[in-house]
Amino acid sequence: MRAHDEAVLRELAGHEAARLRDGTLPWRWWLERAARLGRRYGFTDTLLISAQWRAATDVRSYGSWPAAGRQVRRGEKGIPILPEAPGGGPRTVFDISQTDGLPPEVPRARGPREARERLAALAARHGVPPVQEVDDLRACAVLAHRLAHAFKPGDHADRGGCHGLRRVEADSVAFLVLAHFGLDTGGLAFPDRVAAGPEVADRILRTARRVCAAQEFSDAHDLMDAAHAFFRDRMPDGWVPGYLSGRGFGRDVQRRWQIGYAPPGPRALTGHLRARGHDDEAIVAAGLARRGRTGRLYDTFRDRAMFAIRSPADGTIAGFIGRLPDGAPGPKYLNGPDTAAFHKSELLFGLHEMRDRLVSGRARPVVVEGPLDAIAVNAASREHAAVATLGLSLTAAQLAALDEIAGLDRTGLVVALDGDGAGRSATSRLWRALEGVGGPLEAALFLDGRDPADVLRTEGRRGVRDVLGSPVPLMDVVVDGAIERSGGSLATPEERLAAIRAAVAVIAGARSGEAARQVVRVAARARVPCATVTAELTTAVTHSG
Repeated sequence: MRAHDEAVLRELAGHEAARLRDGTLPWRWWLERAARLGRRYGFTDTLLISAQWRAATDVRSYGSWPAAGRQVRRGEKGIPILPEAPGGGPRTVFDISQTDGLPPEVPRARGPREARERLAALAARHGVPPVQEVDDLRACAVLAHRLAHAFKPGDHADRGGCHGLRRVEADSVAFLVLAHFGLDTGGLAFPDRVAAGPEVADRILRTARRVCAAQEFSDAHDLMDAAHAFFRDRMPDGWVPGYLSGRGFGRDVQRRWQIGYAPPGPRALTGHLRARGHDDEAIVAAGLARRGRTGRLYDTFRDRAMFAIRSPADGTIAGFIGRLPDGAPGPKYLNGPDTAAFHKSELLFGLHEMRDRLVSGRARPVVVEGPLDAIAVNAASREHAAVATLGLSLTAAQLAALDEIAGLDRTGLVVALDGDGAGRSATSRLWRALEGVGGPLEAALFLDGRDPADVLRTEGRRGVRDVLGSPVPLMDVVVDGAIERSGGSLATPEERLAAIRAAVAVIAGARSGEAARQVVRVAARARVPCATVTAELTTAVTHSG
């Protein structure tokens, strides 16, 4: 979709949000839709989906439906929602009513007694006081309310004198948790009008996800550990140890990162987990298998090197990412599907493993694309701590998770993406996401289409350290990329003008003090007086204001 389509979507979302704030759409209306859609989508996209498809109940991307044993019908028009990361285009999703296939999986409803027991156990593990309520449903609501306070991200003070907002937030989380268990939410009362914008609503969604994920993850902990142990045990049977050793990742590194191997059989892992007493519903819910058209289970990961993705706080395994051997058909890297515990847009590979380095302040954070690149940087340099974005451009949630541990306003950030065209484009997209970071932003340039893992293989750890030790300002890379994309060979006045205008569009949003240096650089590249670039910059700033 084109850029103006994104503007239309944002306008529609703003209109729906205004209706919610003024009470035209009651707060309970949003909660009911968030209970159905909020597990996968945030506040704004939930509003967009509901505005365009009022009866939406289960919405997923085109490529996600086959894992549920269903296919989008030919000719169905998708529901457009906003980009997943800055610089991307609008995405398209489809409601279950637009698909055919196996009967939809209906989560097993928990009765009030079972839900109370599970929430009480979760509360006890997190130091939340027990509840003395006799009625199980009421006890669930109180426990969920208390857990909302225990699991909320950060310390969020009420704003604008809205003293009742904290209670509405916690009650809203309780609503979503009760709905997750399939319980009646009618006993929870809400005002029609709640002065909550996207920040508050997304915080409610994140907190509810955390509560539900913690409860489910406590059940799934043994399952994920069993899968990881299976991958580790199969490591000697496949190509992975030799391949990694040939790329400079010796056996000590393989053990340090607990890399495993998923065998090629369609149900190797599934059969192992079944034999250990895990049922099919739990295996699918954990993202370790999917249902085929006939209902049979197929392992998600087959013939892949397996890397565990851990929760940054406690190191529990949230999911996996698998890598194919070089030259094999299919996507090189495959993430597991989103689950209660695994949201790839919120997690970073290596963040838990590098937590001590980052908290101590002895290492600068480095963002790379894939797990092997992260391992290469971390093995080569103790002065750096690399995390991988799981195939995404860095999202706001990933950036917040990294900032919470590292303190980016103090340390800044190094971007170390591939030196090819795709890597440079990714660097430009990252620039938009990083504008709010107060610390220095730099780029480590791995040239000639190479990445950190390539350099480790050919030049060893010293070669990786040499590149990391000679970073350039990230803005230089972004400005140069804009010039190269728009200015061609810079041989004609028209090409030079196009390059200047593309560059100043970036410079216009630069930090104080950066603009003057960039004006000099652009003028030199375009072979024009600095005054020419300054005039274009003034025009760009005036128009943007």
